[in-house]
Amino acid sequence: MTTQTSARAIDVLIAEDDAPLRESLRLLLEGRGYACAEAGDGRQAIELAQRHRPRCVLLDLAMPELDGFSVTRLLRSDPRTSPIRIHCLTGRTDPRARSQAVEAGCERFFVKPVDPLALLDAVRVPTEEGLPNSLSGLTFSEAEDLLDQLQNQGCTQFQVTLEDGVTIRWGGSPG
Repeated sequence: MTTQTSARAIDVLIAEDDAPLRESLRLLLEGRGYACAEAGDGRQAIELAQRHRPRCVLLDLAMPELDGFSVTRLLRSDPRTSPIRIHCLTGRTDPRARSQAVEAGCERFFVKPVDPLALLDAVRVPTEEGLPNSLSGLTFSEAEDLLDQLQNQGCTQFQVTLEDGVTIRWGGSPG
């Protein structure tokens, strides 16, 4: 099992037991500026998601320890990780796998080999329209405090801009 994390916040958790595929996904995403963490099995994926609360999880459905369906259900049932966007990766093409993934809480279903452009589209930060809550005119200190509060309440989608002070937009209701 390999875990790779950086000092900055994690954008994408790649949960895949195939190490070369996991590495190629990480290189693709890091090449586009995303901070990534890697998990080689389902239990490690849960642990890293709870610790780092990434914006997005790319999740293999067939992993050791816990399969992707179980990982998704566990992440969705935990208020700290339920807002995370979860997209599954699988070699399975049967309709049953797709319906099980949706029922578990996966948002997108990718069949391997995955189209890199489709994958990048899935992990892209939601647009401003998807971020209904906002505060404007904040100082840097106030912005830092608000971001800390939102993250502590489980909010994972943010947009920060500088316009007459700092503006923070976030998706969903924290908590």
